[in-house]
Amino acid sequence: MSAGEAQRCERDCSLKRPARKKIMLRFTTVACFFGAIALAGCSGSGYVVRPVPRIAADTVGKPVSVLQEAFGEPRKIDKTSTKMVYVWFLPQKPKEGTPSGFQGCEMEVTVDARSQRVLGYSLSNIGWSTCGDVQRRIRVAQR
Repeated sequence: MSAGEAQRCERDCSLKRPARKKIMLRFTTVACFFGAIALAGCSGSGYVVRPVPRIAADTVGKPVSVLQEAFGEPRKIDKTSTKMVYVWFLPQKPKEGTPSGFQGCEMEVTVDARSQRVLGYSLSNIGWSTCGDVQRRIRVAQR
C-alpha cells in the first residue's frame, strides 16, 4: 500500500465515522422516546393504594359515590331529614401472633342528605387491628 492510498483510506474512513455516530444517535433517541411512551402508558392507570384514614380525609366535601366506588356498598345507612350516616366494615387479616377472630376497621361517614357530599367521618378499630394499616385501591383520575 502506497502512502497516497493510505492517506485516501484514512480520509474516507474518517468521513464514515460521523455518519455511523449519527445513525446510532438516531436509533438511541427513537428507542428512548418509545420507552418513555410505554412508561407513561403504564403509570397512568388511574388507581392507587392508600390507607383508609387518608381516603376518608380526602373525600370530605366530595360526593359519597367516591367512597362507594372505593369500598362498595355500605353495611348500613341511617337516614334522618338532614343527614345520612353510611357505615362500612373493612375486614383485615389478623397479624401473626395476635388472636384470630373478627378484626378490621369500621368507618362511619356523615353525608348531607340534599347534596350527597361527605361532611365528616369517624374510624373505629375492631379487634386487634389498626385502621391506619388497612389499605384499599381507589381511583384517582378525575372525570
